[in-house]
Amino acid sequence: MSDYSFQDGGIIFRGIRDEKDREKTRKGEELTVFQKLSAGYGEADEWVRLPFQAGQIEWIDRERFFYTASYDHQFERLLRENGGNRQEARKKRDDNNIYRIFDELPFWSNGRGDVSGLRTHLYYYDKGERTLLSDTLESASQPELSPDKKTLAYTRRNAYYGKAPEGNHLVTLDVETLEKKEWPLFERASYGGIQFLNNDEIVLTINRSLEHDRIENSAIYRLNIRTGKLTELYSGSPYGVGSSIGSDVGGGGRQKISFDEKGIRFVTTAVDYAPLIHIAYKDAKVTFLSKGRVTVQEYLPYKDGFLAVALDGQQGSEIYFIDRQGNANPLTAINKPLFDEHLIVEPVEITFTNEEGQRLNGYVLPPAGREKGKRYPAILDIHGGPKSAYGTVFFHEMQYWANQGYAVLFTNPRGSDGRGSEFADIRGKVGAADYSDLMAFTDAALEQVDFIDRERVGVTGGSYGGIMTNWIIGHTDRFKAAVSQRGISSWLTFSNTSDIGYTFTYNYWGTDIWKDGAKLWDGSPLKYADRVKTPTLFIHSEEDYRCWLVEGIQMYYALQYFNVPSRIVVFKNENHELSRSGKPANRIKRLEEITGWFDTYLK
Repeated sequence: MSDYSFQDGGIIFRGIRDEKDREKTRKGEELTVFQKLSAGYGEADEWVRLPFQAGQIEWIDRERFFYTASYDHQFERLLRENGGNRQEARKKRDDNNIYRIFDELPFWSNGRGDVSGLRTHLYYYDKGERTLLSDTLESASQPELSPDKKTLAYTRRNAYYGKAPEGNHLVTLDVETLEKKEWPLFERASYGGIQFLNNDEIVLTINRSLEHDRIENSAIYRLNIRTGKLTELYSGSPYGVGSSIGSDVGGGGRQKISFDEKGIRFVTTAVDYAPLIHIAYKDAKVTFLSKGRVTVQEYLPYKDGFLAVALDGQQGSEIYFIDRQGNANPLTAINKPLFDEHLIVEPVEITFTNEEGQRLNGYVLPPAGREKGKRYPAILDIHGGPKSAYGTVFFHEMQYWANQGYAVLFTNPRGSDGRGSEFADIRGKVGAADYSDLMAFTDAALEQVDFIDRERVGVTGGSYGGIMTNWIIGHTDRFKAAVSQRGISSWLTFSNTSDIGYTFTYNYWGTDIWKDGAKLWDGSPLKYADRVKTPTLFIHSEEDYRCWLVEGIQMYYALQYFNVPSRIVVFKNENHELSRSGKPANRIKRLEEITGWFDTYLK
C-alpha cells in the first residue's frame, strides 16, 4: 500500500492529526483521513475524510475512487447478532479476548496475528455512495487504474471457507458500468505487479510455479485487454523482478516496473547486488542501467536518468542520481556523520567451486582493526529464504560482530536468488545441495584468508538460516558454537503449524506428511539431535507464526535431553521480523545474547 500519491496539484498522504480523531480510532471507530501538501510545502490541510478504513486506493478524483478494506467474517457475525450496532459488536469481540477461534487455514499470519475469517474486499466510492465489488468470502488486491481512468485491473482470490486456495485470478473492470471480466490466461497461476502500459495494455508478472510444479521466478507479460493478445516479454530467469538482497537497515520498497519506448525497466537480483535493468520489447535483450555493485531499493525516472534510494558499499541508504552511463552519483550523505564515528570494514571476496562444478563466491568481513599475523574467531552467517541473497552492502549485525573482534563469513548457496530459477530450485535437496555449498565455502574461506582461527568458528542464521544451523550441528562438529534463530527443527510440525506450512513444505519437498512423512522426517534437523555436540543458543519470538515457537522449543528440548550446553531466549510481543523491525531494545538484547554466546565458546 502506498502512503502517498500525487493528486489535485499536491501530495496526498494519509494521516490522522487531530487528537480527538485519534481517540475515536483508539475506541474502535473506523476513520481514514487524507491530508494534502500543496506547492510551497507549508503545512498540510485535510483533503478527504472517510467514515471507514480504506486500504489501497486508486483515485479517479477527490469524490470517486476504488479502495480495498478488511472484512472480518467473525465480527460481521457479531454485528448481525447485535442488530447492526457496531459499538456493541466491538464490545462483545473485545470481551471475548480470553480465547481465540480458528476455523480456516491459514488461521494466523506472521506480523498480522489471527486471520481466520479475514478477507480484503474491493469497493467503489462515488460521492458518498459505496458499492461492494467483492463476494463475501473472496479477497481482492493490487487495484490499478488505467491512465484514462476508464479501466481498473486487480487480482482476486476465489471465495472459500476452510482451506485457502493457492494462486489467484486477474480481473479487469469497466469503471463506467462496473462490469467485470476475468482473464483465465493459465490454468494455475499467481498474478501480480499489475501496471498499465497504456489505456489498452497492462504489464504484469505471472508466476506459474503451481502449474509447472517447481520453484521458479515470475515471468513478465504484456496483455492487450481489448484484443486479448498475451505476449511474454521476459521469462524471468535469470533476472526476476525485485531485490532479494537481505539487509537489517531500512530504506526503499517501491520496486515497480517502468517503461520507455523500447522496453521495460525494473530492479532485479544479480547474484549479490540489486541493479536496475532494461528488457527490450523486441528481443528481450538485457541492459544494465546501473553500474557497479549498487543495490537499488527503489527508483523513479528523472530527467535523463533515475533518482534512487540505494545501498552502495558499506554505507546506509542514501539518495542517488543514476545518470545515462549508469553511474550512481550521491545526492545525500545522511548516514555519513554516524558512520564516521565507527570503524566500518570492507568485505573480502572468496571464490570456490561446488560439487557440481559451479563457480560461486562469498565474502569474509575481517575483524575491525585486525593485527597482521593474528588469528581471530569467525562466524558463518546464513541468510533466510532460502530464495534470498546476501549482498556486498552494509549489514549492521555483521559490522557489529566485526567490531567485536570476529571475522564474518557469508555466501549464497544453491537455493538462493540471483542466479536464475534452476539454481534456486532445491526441491528435495534441502540439507544436501545447500549444506555442501556452505561447507565448501567455509573451507575456501579458511584457505584464502590468513586471519581466521579454524578452531574457533561458529555458525548462525535466521529462518532458513536457522534450519540450516540446526541441520549443520547435527551433521558436523566443526563449529564450536551455534546460534539458531527463528528456525525449523521438524518439517512435520512446521508443515502443520506455520502460516505458510503446507505450501512452503510442498515447494521444498514436493510432498506432505501423509504421502511421505518419512522423507520429511529424514530432512528434519530434529531427527539428528542425538548427534549434536555443539553448544547452541536458540533465539525465538512468541508471536512468530512463520516458524512457530514450537520449532525452537523442540530443538532446545532435545539438546537439553542429551546434555548439550544450550539456552533459549524467547522474545515476547515479537514475531519473525525481530532482527529487522523488532523493538530497538529487543534487537539490542538479541545481539547481546548472540554475541555473548559466541564470546563464551569462541574467545
